[in-house]
Parts: sequence; C-alpha cells; structure tokens
Amino acid sequence: MNTQLPNSRRLRSQSNLPPSVTLLDEVIAEILSWLPVRTLMQIKCVSKSWNTIISDPKFIKMHLNRSARNPHFSLVSYKTPTFDDDDHRFIPFPAGHLLDNRHITFPKDPYYLLHDKDCREVIGSCNGLVCLLGYSSAAVNTYTYRQVIWLRFWNPATRKISDRLGSFDDFDYGSNSWRFVFCYDNSTDYYKVVALHYNGNVNSPVVEVSIFTLGDNVWRTIQTLSFVPLQLLYSYWRMYDGVQFNCTVNWLARNRIPGTETYTVDWLAPNTTIIYEFVIISLHIGTETYTKLMLPPSADKSTHLSSVCVLMNSFCFSQDFNGTDFVIWKMTEFGDDRSWTQLFTFSYHNLRMNLNSRVVYSRLKLKPLHLSEDGDTIVFGSCLDNQAILYNLRTNRVLKSRVNKKICWFSIKDYVESLVSTY
Repeated sequence: MNTQLPNSRRLRSQSNLPPSVTLLDEVIAEILSWLPVRTLMQIKCVSKSWNTIISDPKFIKMHLNRSARNPHFSLVSYKTPTFDDDDHRFIPFPAGHLLDNRHITFPKDPYYLLHDKDCREVIGSCNGLVCLLGYSSAAVNTYTYRQVIWLRFWNPATRKISDRLGSFDDFDYGSNSWRFVFCYDNSTDYYKVVALHYNGNVNSPVVEVSIFTLGDNVWRTIQTLSFVPLQLLYSYWRMYDGVQFNCTVNWLARNRIPGTETYTVDWLAPNTTIIYEFVIISLHIGTETYTKLMLPPSADKSTHLSSVCVLMNSFCFSQDFNGTDFVIWKMTEFGDDRSWTQLFTFSYHNLRMNLNSRVVYSRLKLKPLHLSEDGDTIVFGSCLDNQAILYNLRTNRVLKSRVNKKICWFSIKDYVESLVSTY
C-alpha cells in the first residue's frame, strides 16, 4: 500500500478536502514573517514556493509590520576625531541595547563603510530602506565651485543598493546650501526625497523645494517657501532635521517680521536686531501642500529653541525654558496647534553634568531620540562631549551617560530591518 502523502498542490485540487488545507501557504507565510531578514535571504533557495512567498509584496509588508515591533536605531560612526569622510560607517542596532546599556559593536565588515558606496552621508531611513547622499566638488574659478550631488538607495539587511540616482549640478560659492529629507508617502506607496535650497538673503529669503520620487527618478520643483527651515541655517548638530510624521515632513522654521528691525548707531559695534517668528512648517508629501503650525504658548520664553521629534508615535516639540528647564510638548491631535499638551519637564540640575552656570546651561542642546515603551526612560543626544544621556522620568535622574568620540549621537535615526526593495 502506498502511504506517501500527496503534496500541497495535489491536495488543493481535491474539492472534498476541508478549506483549512488550502491555507497552507498562508500558514507558512505567517511563520516565516517572524524570521529575521538574514535568515529569510538564506532560505529563499529551499524551494520555489518559499522563494515565491518571501518575494511577494504582501509578505514583505507583513514582515515589515512584524519587524516594526522591534525598533532599531542607526547611527554614523567615525574612526578618528577628524571626522574624515572615509571613516563614516553605518551602524544598525536594536533600541533595547541602548536602553539596557549594552555595548554597541562597530561592524568590522567593510560593507558598512559609506565611502565604499561612493557616498558620504545618511539622509534618513524609511521602512528599512536607507537613503545615502554623495557629492563631489571642483573649483570653477576663485569664487565658484561646481558640485555634483547624487542619491543612492540601500537596504543594509538584504545588501541591495541602487545605482546613482537623481544626479544634478550645483554651482555654489564655497558652501553647501542644500538639505534633504527622506520620506515615505503611504498614500501612493512611493519613497520620496525632499530637497531644500536656500536661494535668497536676509531681506527676501526664498527656499526652493524639490521632490525626487523613487521609481520615477526625476526631480520636480514645487511651491517655494518664504519661511526658512532651521535645517538650512544650523545643520552641524542635526538638531533641526526635517521630521516625518503621518505622511508629512515637518521643520522648525523662522520668518522675519517686517518693521521690527532696530539699529544700534555705534561705529565701534554696529548692530542690527531683527525679530523673527518661529513656527512649524508641515509639508504633506501626498498633496505637496504646506501648513503652518504655531508653537506651544510658552515657546516665546525659550532661551534657544530645540527641535521637533516623534516619541511613542506622537508628534512632539522640545524646548529650553528660561535656561533652567527642558520641556517636551505633545500635539494630541496632529495638525491642530491648539492641542499642545505638556508631556513632561525637568530641571537641568537633574542631569548632574557638572554644569555650574546658567551660561553653560544656555549652550546645552538636547535632542530627544527615543522614549521607552513604558514611558519611563528617554534617550537624549547632547552637544556637550557628544554623548547620549539616558534619563529616567519617574525618578528624575540620569541612568547613564555614554560618551564615545567615534559616534555622532545626533545622527541617530529610526531604523527597522526589512525586505523592501531598492527598485
């Protein structure tokens, strides 16, 4: 007697079998969706049916949803204190490793070096896809440089990377006036890069805005901005990078208020004081339209503004308050600037960073990076000594300060491993 079981495809052809048998591939997909990307890439060769399942767009989205439950960070490291471009290295690691105070291991694999990919910077990451920026420059004459700028899209988990895309020439007078944000348009399932270019002066600022869509691979210019995103003005610490939230990109921005200029008539120290209005500019990347959002009521008491960020799936604004306290606000209904509520506040003295003067506090810049799932611990990047600070909001004390000159903590981005294609 033949006891060999029929294969799944033969079972499906028999109409008298129970419906559960026809769900075999779905059950396999459910099981496989919990596996890490590296394992999935290895087992694609087990069978044609497994390869088909793992390559299916529906499975890729299912796996992405599973992976998003285990958030990762990515950051950029430097081998030397000189921040040599050739030493930039992309480092992905689980967020829990930082919260649990585990050692962050630098991957020895040269595959993670950016210069090997003909790029110098990480613009950002969406759904496991990383956008890299490359550029080269050459002097045209004494005053002008010709700069060639390009993008590459890379999935570190699957080790697939695109060719150079979106290349363009820029003629600049010795400075880089372009800033970029990588984002995902969930209304169209397209990945996009928003480029800002400051093309104006103090009296009449104009910010040109262009959008590159992965797949179309062309740049399109959209409506210009009269407000100037601070990402264009203060880029060194990456405090003011654009933040993606709910199909929008958001910048802290300023606008000169006409008629508020005051002048000091002193030939020893001539001075002009200009009063600015600070707001949040929100670009909807689906409709490509702008919305102006007002800051929380106490923002005018800031010694220096901090940043916008996303914490626990909420859009937030953080600020210095009177040079003594740090405050984070949450917009309870995104898009409604009347819905700001204070999330928490603490005194700088609680940081115990040997800061002994208000002047030093005023120079301190904190960038919120991550809030733990239980809401107890927040991770900050600090401009002082380039360190990461783990602060417990329940006990109001620092759990750990991590100083590592090889790591640019302010470059930390959210990251998740995925099977998303680089197209």
